[in-house]
Amino acid sequence: MKQVTWIVLGYLGLLAFPAHANDNITVQLGNVYEKYHTVKTTFPDERLELLIELDKKLRTLIDKPWTQHRKTIDGYKYWKKEYQDIGVKIGHYSDSPEYTGKFLIEAKALDVGSKHGEYTNYADICNGAGSFGGCYMPNIEAALVYEEKYPNGPFIADVLIIIGNFYDDLYKAIKDKDSADYKNDCFSKYVTEKPIPDQMEHARKSAIEYYTKFLALHSDNNASNKTIREWVLELKAHNSSGWHFCSD
Repeated sequence: MKQVTWIVLGYLGLLAFPAHANDNITVQLGNVYEKYHTVKTTFPDERLELLIELDKKLRTLIDKPWTQHRKTIDGYKYWKKEYQDIGVKIGHYSDSPEYTGKFLIEAKALDVGSKHGEYTNYADICNGAGSFGGCYMPNIEAALVYEEKYPNGPFIADVLIIIGNFYDDLYKAIKDKDSADYKNDCFSKYVTEKPIPDQMEHARKSAIEYYTKFLALHSDNNASNKTIREWVLELKAHNSSGWHFCSD
């Protein structure tokens, strides 16, 4: 038991990133890369916890500058080809680095009994991607389950945004359901036999409901706070522009 405890503490110590690295993205990404290849040698339980810690580190490093301060990172300045191994890539529509959620997906595979379900079950929704990009189409059922089961979970803010985005898009899809648009392939299974006006209204009100739930969290996601307030005003006026999912 002492040996196992020492191993856990030892590897957790490897995750103690030096204070000066906070100002050096290159150093931090390099540390994560090295630690990831180190945790491959640990026992499954230890590896699960270490993957979660590394996942948190990358989300803080890459996502927080934008969500909190609306600052972008020059991806080409810091990115290296080998960082694909840790799920870091350059954004399709930007030059900023994006984290795919790779560590969370691997952690989910190890979390057989959902001991860390409030963290790992987020991987079921958008393959670990954040709420502001990287998700083509969410597993809305998994998102609703997460909200019900983990109302105070670490990803609840992302989940509420994702659910709101889904209903926002569904509102537009139903509204334009007769158009020959590829988005019908994404949303057609959510359109029922009920009267179309009723379905549109349900989707619109649901989007407002979940956006309002997110805003009530008073999250430090300042980028989303501002944007979602604008979306709520649009929806209240029976308008909605731009797509969140199923976009090319």
